[in-house]
Amino acid sequence: MVDFEFIEHTADVGIRVYADTLEDLFRNAALVLFEMILDYTPRPKIEEDVLVEAEDLQELFVTWLNELISLFFAYKFLPADYSVAIEQKPGLNILKVRMLGENFDPYDNKIKMEIKAATYHDLKVEKTDEGYVAEVIFDV
Repeated sequence: MVDFEFIEHTADVGIRVYADTLEDLFRNAALVLFEMILDYTPRPKIEEDVLVEAEDLQELFVTWLNELISLFFAYKFLPADYSVAIEQKPGLNILKVRMLGENFDPYDNKIKMEIKAATYHDLKVEKTDEGYVAEVIFDV
C-alpha cells in the first residue's frame, strides 16, 4: 500500500507521497498518479524504459510524472511495475526506470480523471528523518 494523502487545492488536485528511499518516492508517486487516472490494475506484458535527466530533484520529479502522463495519453502505455534507479551528480540527476505494463484500451476501461500535467506550483521533494516526502499539484 502506497503511503500518500490528498492536498487541498481550489482548482486542481494535489498529493503528498511518502517513502523510505528516493527511488520508492518516485515509484510511489507513479502508482498514485495512475490510481487517480484509472480504476484498473494493468498486467505486466510489455517493457518500456524511461531515462530522465534534470538539474535538481524537484525538476526530475515533475519531468518524471509528466513523462508518465505523456506515455499514457499519447502512446496508451499503462505501467504496472517500476524498477527505479536514481544517480545524483553535482548539477545532474539521472532517473532510469524500467517499466512493465500493457497497452491501454479505452473501450475496456474508463478514465476517471484526466490529468493534464504535474506542475511546479508548491512543489516539494525533501528528505526527512523518516525518509522522503514529495508534494505535487496536478493540472486537471
